[in-house]
Amino acid sequence: MIACIRGTDHPLPQIAVMTAEEYADANPPAAPRTPAEQRLWDQYTRAYALLGFLHAKWEEPEPTPLAAPYLSYDTTSDTIIVVADGTERETELYGLLYTMALAARDRESDLSGLSLTETGTFDSKRALTALFAGEATFFADMARARELDYGELAEQFSYEHGMDLARKKFADPWATWGEAMSQFQYIYGAHYVLGAFRGGGMAAVDALYEDSLGSTAYALASSNSIDAAFSAIDLALPAPPEGFRYLSQDSLGPVMLQIHRVRETGDGNTRAVEQSLARSWVGDRLLVAGSDTSDAVAVVWQIAGPGGEVAETIVRATDIATWDAFEALFPG
Repeated sequence: MIACIRGTDHPLPQIAVMTAEEYADANPPAAPRTPAEQRLWDQYTRAYALLGFLHAKWEEPEPTPLAAPYLSYDTTSDTIIVVADGTERETELYGLLYTMALAARDRESDLSGLSLTETGTFDSKRALTALFAGEATFFADMARARELDYGELAEQFSYEHGMDLARKKFADPWATWGEAMSQFQYIYGAHYVLGAFRGGGMAAVDALYEDSLGSTAYALASSNSIDAAFSAIDLALPAPPEGFRYLSQDSLGPVMLQIHRVRETGDGNTRAVEQSLARSWVGDRLLVAGSDTSDAVAVVWQIAGPGGEVAETIVRATDIATWDAFEALFPG
């Protein structure tokens, strides 16, 4: 069914069916963090809380055993892993359709290879994920509808309601950034792929993997054109204040910026606001800095303007002295 909708024909991937216990035995939990790893984890947790990506009272949940139904696709072995007990057949079927669509895309585009060669930032990695997760979601939805005229069916499809729910997740201060970004990747990604499929069939969907990996701005803008050329902020960094060091720098992209803005200001998020941000997006740089001797953390988020210059600087810190020190280095 997936092959029929996509107009492609690939050998079926291997399918490994196992119990939850067998899966747990084959995938033991990671070793506990070392003290140094735990300290770094805590620093990033505080940094993300400063931007509203995690609630100030967020605590890392205890790991829970995997339970059926669970389906995933392993690109390394070209295997669909199925943990199912037959109690949720519709969910199991949907998971199988989703992973079959994912496997088909991997055959055509080598998703692992794309991730290694075309995605160097958080933003570009999430752009790729929004493409393949959105594509697999869209084709699984199409297949589950069990209609024969898929072109006509696509014209009836809409992800607008799902996008409204995702916007609520963007604004919810108790939702983690991962939960909000997951909603974006599946729902906005599916909406983006739907638009391409309507406009040019599979050829247009294939072209997204050539043209839309630079930023999540593409899926956020959907069918609307993006006006600006992307440009990384590569200005030399000043030395951090005494006792601090930079832990990382990365580009988070417009979706994470929108999550930050709606949570910090409480302003309503609309499709028009999102599309305006996406169309004018150029780039960003997020710096995370931590103290060597205390729990103090600072974040500096620079947003690029039309010419690649720094047009906006967001500084947040765990205490006033640290905030003042970094604001002096990065005036906004």
